[in-house]
Amino acid sequence: MGLAALVAPVLSVPPATAGPAPSPSRHAARPWDAYNLSPRTRTVRPVAIYNTNGTVTDPSAVLKGRRTRLTGAGSYVTLDFGKDVSGLVTLHFAASDGAQRVGLAFNESPDYVGTNSDTSTGGPRSRDGVLYADVNGATTYTMPAQYLRGGFRYLTVFLDSAGSVDLDRASLHFTAAPTMKHPADYANHFYSSDPLLNRIWYAGAYTMQLNTIDPKTGRVWEPPAALWDNTGDVGVGDTILVDGAKRDRTVWPGDLGIEIPAAYAAFGDTVSARNALTTVYQHQKDTGELPYSGPMMNKYGSDTYHLWTLSASYDYYRYTGDTAWLASVWDAYKHGVDYSTAKVDANGLLSITGTGDSVRILAKGENLIANVLLWRVLSTGSELATVRGDTALAASYASRAAALRTAIDANFWDDAAGAYKFYPTSTIHPQDGNALAVWYGLAGQDKAQRISAVLKGNWNDVGSTAPENKGNPGVFSGSMEVNAHFAAGGQAADQAGVDLIRRQWGYMLTSPHGTQSTFWESYRAGESCVFCSTYVSLAHGWATGPTPALSFYVLGVAPDSPGGRTFHFVPHPADLTFTEGRITTEYGPVDASWRVDHGAFRARLTAPRGTTGRAGVPTFGGKVRVFVNGRLAWTGTRATAYGAHADGDYVYLEGLRAGHYTITSERVGER
Repeated sequence: MGLAALVAPVLSVPPATAGPAPSPSRHAARPWDAYNLSPRTRTVRPVAIYNTNGTVTDPSAVLKGRRTRLTGAGSYVTLDFGKDVSGLVTLHFAASDGAQRVGLAFNESPDYVGTNSDTSTGGPRSRDGVLYADVNGATTYTMPAQYLRGGFRYLTVFLDSAGSVDLDRASLHFTAAPTMKHPADYANHFYSSDPLLNRIWYAGAYTMQLNTIDPKTGRVWEPPAALWDNTGDVGVGDTILVDGAKRDRTVWPGDLGIEIPAAYAAFGDTVSARNALTTVYQHQKDTGELPYSGPMMNKYGSDTYHLWTLSASYDYYRYTGDTAWLASVWDAYKHGVDYSTAKVDANGLLSITGTGDSVRILAKGENLIANVLLWRVLSTGSELATVRGDTALAASYASRAAALRTAIDANFWDDAAGAYKFYPTSTIHPQDGNALAVWYGLAGQDKAQRISAVLKGNWNDVGSTAPENKGNPGVFSGSMEVNAHFAAGGQAADQAGVDLIRRQWGYMLTSPHGTQSTFWESYRAGESCVFCSTYVSLAHGWATGPTPALSFYVLGVAPDSPGGRTFHFVPHPADLTFTEGRITTEYGPVDASWRVDHGAFRARLTAPRGTTGRAGVPTFGGKVRVFVNGRLAWTGTRATAYGAHADGDYVYLEGLRAGHYTITSERVGER
């Protein structure tokens, strides 16, 4: 039986109506470079003219270093950078009709392009206003650093006086990912038989890059009385993960649950994650409470975001094995765990009192996602305590995790619905808590696959929806759901994961309302407006869940022990025919590729020195023989090498040490 017969049909996503398409590869041997959206240098120039107004002579001339003339107040030209960008603009005017004043307005979505900028300050004003440049003859204007613009695709240059100006050059100094010497030089890559998935992986990576900033360029809070101010000190180090490019440009711990895996999958960047987590721990209260958001906002009052910091701490340690950092935050980590476990009630459940959360205020009480997060913190905290040499605490955390899991199943699980409830007495089965229960492994395989099917039932034409958030499309929770489908296991769930990425992230990437290069904080469906606010960030880190999902599950490579000393290579092919890629561990890069042809599987793996890998060969529901470098390792019923064993879905190979491997399978009876 061929692979196509084993999977569901592929959702068709319409092509983008505008925006950048993959260009020919810069290197024939690296076809994935065609999808990379990051600039190769820090100087970025507009690529098109979006529109004009009033009297504009030769609008496209400025793109070629020639003169575009604006004449008369209100005349403007909107420059299109072809993708969301971040940084400081420089304009050069070749001439003017006396002293003139020119305005600059910045917008992410074409829905709001005009002579006013999007909203980024969070203050009472509905829009940010504009910058003004005084032009008198040949003039060069560069935006002051204070007014760095974190995310925009469109720059509208307009004349605010009655004469004329000749604009002949426009450029941007790209400020994202400040410690990367060459922004397009990624440590890792992903490439598959599906061009849309390739575009999505790289758009997610680029979104993460725009949300990796110099900590001295965060948003100032409280909001300034006029314009905006991005000179806020939002954390330690020289690079840090923040929630949004345009705004808030602040560390929000919930976002780190998606951002840390995404930054690692794309760039091998863990330093930005460490700095974000360190910043949050530095602002822990004496009670043990961790911030809802980092400086300069310094908000508190969220039991879930408190737990996200503790959970994300394990992610950072798993990717790095950084025992020195773990030691530096260990007392704060334990204090944070105690803060949460003190709220466990007579039912054995965490009853939240800090109700701040991602897209809504939660009700007090026994909430599902808070309890799933606490379970993960206790489970992974047991591992961290073992690393710290505290065996008694490790056993205590593990025991409490087991008790909490029993309480969650007893109070939240709705067997008739096949999913967990929002609160024990609720009729809502939330996207976020159910997705996390599967992704993080709280739900066993039977429950996980039932939840996967229930979540798929919440999809609409433009993505997944969150019943706990009035049925709006879930983006943060959707990132959780994508990973949950793959974690659930089985061909149907794998296909659901791929189909959801195509449906929801394909929609965001190709929508004419977006940047066609980055993923959004939120959006609406079935209304006259997609965003309904210029304050919505269109390059938001919590929307990047498909990037690590495609690397860790579809390609199938991820670390299993701190720093990647052990790793696995277990592909989830769905309906793809090939995939190749890399993740970079503390020991070096792991390169992998696989190809499927009528149920036969062929893979290549290169493991760095000091590591040991575990590979999984999909069986596609049949009995297969497996060969490693031409040597029979699995006969279809028993092992002959590499400790091979099977579970029905995969044949697993153990102990793949440093070196190069070719792994193949064939159906039993084909020879």
